Amino acid sequence: MKKIILGLMILSMSLSADTIKVFAASSTKLAMQEITEEFKKHNPKDEIVVIYSATGKAYAQFTNGFEYDVFIAADSKYPQKIASDGNAITEPLVYAMGAVALFSHDEEIVKKGLEAIKDKKVKHLSIANPRLAPYGAAAMEILKNYALEDAAKEKLVLGDNIAQSVQFVDSGAADIGLVAFSLIKTTKKESEYQLIDQSKYSPMRQAFVLTKHAKKKPLAQKFGDFLLSETAQNSFEKYGFTKVK
Repeated sequence: MKKIILGLMILSMSLSADTIKVFAASSTKLAMQEITEEFKKHNPKDEIVVIYSATGKAYAQFTNGFEYDVFIAADSKYPQKIASDGNAITEPLVYAMGAVALFSHDEEIVKKGLEAIKDKKVKHLSIANPRLAPYGAAAMEILKNYALEDAAKEKLVLGDNIAQSVQFVDSGAADIGLVAFSLIKTTKKESEYQLIDQSKYSPMRQAFVLTKHAKKKPLAQKFGDFLLSETAQNSFEKYGFTKVK
């Protein structure tokens, strides 16, 4: 009898739990790990499956049938595409403003700023693939606005996503990188990075949508609301984003 009751309790718990699949841009990884952990403290029965990748790559996966319930991008363009295609149940909502930073373990390079790209000592410059990642597109915009496209052309090393671009610098595969500030603010020394003037690239309005797959999943709406909560916004700010609320 006890076994039957225990079985019914487990079944009841499993029925009351929910699971959602979330895409989150690589730039958000450190913040999202903290945010998801905090969310689960108040929703212990529910499961949030988070997949980190380049926004453009995730959009291609989504359009080819991958069922993300929440799409948390590194820009507003791709969430707007999902909404415009009729594949979202919400309009895009900006959850944070991103920033680009110059990053190197060579502090002398960092002191020189972007002009260091012209230095013969700098053999490789790491950025995310601009065709897949908004931070890569921002990096190319920065190079153009500083008239550094020619100097950088033969030095570029492209990461599949912005997290890989940081890894290239960490591993020594690149001397310098244009990366998401959110991935280095809390993990690197201040002498290892320099923020890029935000007037030199388009505003990084990072937005999310609830997709059509979230239509019958209240947990997705609950998680989306949490992204805009004071708790989550403080986490985003902690890791180098600018809060939107």
